Order: sequence, then C-alpha cells, then structure tokens
Amino acid sequence: MKGGRTGRKEVLGPGPKRRDGHVFRFYQHSRSIRSTPARYALGLFATAVALVGTLVLKRDGPTPSFLFFVPAVAVAAWYGGRGPSTLTTLLSLLLIDLNFLAPGGSLALDRVEGLEIIAFIIVAVTITLTMDALHRALAIAEQQARELKVLNEEVGRSYDAEREKRHDAELLAHAREDVLGLVAHDLRNPLNLITTTTEMLRENDLGRDRQRELLDVAERAGRQMNRLIGDLLDTVRLQAGKFSLDLEDVPVAAIFRQTEESYRPAAEKRGVHFEEIPPGDGVVVRADPLRVSQLVGNVVGNAIKFTPAKGSVKLKATPDGDKIVFRVTDTGPGIPADDMPHLFDNFWQARTNDHRGVGLGLAIAKGVVEAHGGTIWCESKVGQGSTFFFTLPLANGSR
Repeated sequence: MKGGRTGRKEVLGPGPKRRDGHVFRFYQHSRSIRSTPARYALGLFATAVALVGTLVLKRDGPTPSFLFFVPAVAVAAWYGGRGPSTLTTLLSLLLIDLNFLAPGGSLALDRVEGLEIIAFIIVAVTITLTMDALHRALAIAEQQARELKVLNEEVGRSYDAEREKRHDAELLAHAREDVLGLVAHDLRNPLNLITTTTEMLRENDLGRDRQRELLDVAERAGRQMNRLIGDLLDTVRLQAGKFSLDLEDVPVAAIFRQTEESYRPAAEKRGVHFEEIPPGDGVVVRADPLRVSQLVGNVVGNAIKFTPAKGSVKLKATPDGDKIVFRVTDTGPGIPADDMPHLFDNFWQARTNDHRGVGLGLAIAKGVVEAHGGTIWCESKVGQGSTFFFTLPLANGSR
C-alpha cells in the first residue's frame, strides 16, 4: 500500500478483487429474483427436490430424514428471503413427518422425533437469520463501494488532496473486505456450534442432563449471533439517522449494579480484577436505560477483553455540573497514537491484527453517547493502559 500511490495513473475502483468475490455474484443473482411468486415457487421447488432426493436414497439404505431439507431451507432463505424460507421450513417438517417418521402417514411424534423436529427448526431459523444478516452486510458493502466510486470522481486538482482522498478510500475498501470476512466468520462459528449440538441431540441414548447441556450451548450460540446482527442493525440506524431513544430517569447506582452482575463473572474468568466506584446516592441521569446498559457494557466489556490476567479494570462516575463523567480504566496494552483518531470508527478493529470482534462496539458506544448529547474520548499510553471517558446528562433533580 505504501508504495502503490506514486502517480495519477492509479484509479481506485469500487474495491480490489476479493477471494470471496463469488459471494457478491451470488448476492447480485439472488437480488434478480424480484417477483414474489417466483421466490415462493423457488422454495416449493427446493422442497420438492429435497423430498425426491431423500426418497431415492431411502431405497438404498437408511438415510437421515433432514439431509436434503436443510440445504432446501438455505436456498430459499438466500434467494427468496424470510417468507419463502419459512414456507420451506414448514412444508419440510410436514413432509418429513408424513413420509419418514414412524408411524408413516401420521402426525404423531415420540420424544426422539420431537427433538429432531426441534433441532431442524433451530437450524432452519439460524440459517434464515444468517442469510438475512449477510444480505444486510453485503448491502452496506455495496453502498460503501458506491460512495467510494463517487469519492474517486470528485478527487480535486491538487495532487496532495487527491492522494489523501485515495488513501482514505483505500482504507474504506480494505475495511469493507475484512469486515465481510469477519462477519461471515463470526456468524459461522456459532452456526457450526448449533449444527453440531443439534446433530448430537439426535442420538437416542442421551440423558436429560446431556440434552439440557447441548440445548444451552445452542442457545448461547444463537444469542451470540443475535448480538452481532443487532450491532449491525444499530450501525445502520446510526448511519441513517434513525437511532431513537426512550428517555427516563435512571439511577446511576442501578447502572453500576447491572454492570457488576453482567461483567464480574467474565472478569473473574479471565483473572482480571474488576472494581467499581459509584457516585453518592441519589445521582440520576436522564437517559434510555437499555441504550445506557449497551453503552457501559460495550466499553467495560472491551476493557476486560483486552486486559491480560492479573490486570485490573475500574469503573468510576463523578458528577460535573449538569452532567456526569464515567471513567473506565484498564491496565491493558494501551493504544498506539496512530490508532487513536480511528478508535471510534466503524469496523476499525477489523482493520487491525486483532480479530476478537468485528469492531462495532466503540462506534455504537459513540453513537449512543452523542444521541444523549454527551461526548466520549480516550486517553492511553502504550504499555500502561487506557481510560475511556464519556458523559451523560444528569436529571433535573440531581443537579
């Protein structure tokens, strides 16, 4: 990258070729199916193919009843969307029950068959949500590519200004590439967990404790996927200016109590000392309680994640005029000065060598703070740690 921008002949397009460029081609082809009847017809056709394939293999020996129906749901979800995917799922369940689950031609189910049905539903819902999330992520990427093209067309006459704009555009293009890969990776891991656990649930000799343990694993994986999808949707809302708040008076003590309950177990698991220093009693902020919980959780969770064992994280809040200042201090590795200006950018973590997340947490935290009329900033020294500051407005009775 450093040696590539030496003259005006280089023209930055919508992005370099990607290893996973075929994903964009599939995405563009899937968007070509615009007719609602065609999308539902595709779901019916995929289900029919799955049924025929299963019946053919059943002639040669035992075959898993759900083997071909899971890909049918995936095809309907990718090319048709949620509606066709739901239709395919329900129709698959009906055909499987009538044709492959004993007694044949009956809707009656025993316990094992019931678990198989639950497993199939979990996998189908997960596939549908995953495909929907990937469509959204790819749409964001296409929008960024279009913005990149416009940016290149508006490059100024000055060579220095042109080079600087190209540099920023290249960062956006590479971030888009890395982000799509990370989103796919972060969605694939919990999806694999869910698939594995549901396959294990089909075993007939599993005890109730083992079944409950496997269902807990699937539930945690589903929540992880849901959080990632939620972060992507919050990012879209922030960029579109549609980020709304439900304001009410929130005691700061309640914020501290909820943060401790949520993050002390994670800190203890990593061997990190977590300390809280709340303000005096009666301090109340005017804020959206759910968004404030998300804000504090993102900052504190980030601090715990990057603090090594035997380190410490401290949460403190002090009133300052008509606002309250929160401080989250950690003894982590610190943040290089070159990274500080980009710390709250979308997907910035995806551009570094650390792949412990997609890099939306601090960007969302900044959006939440600014939506409340506050500010957020960071002070850090490499090798010593970092302190994140953010402000929220005090309620009238606390000033």
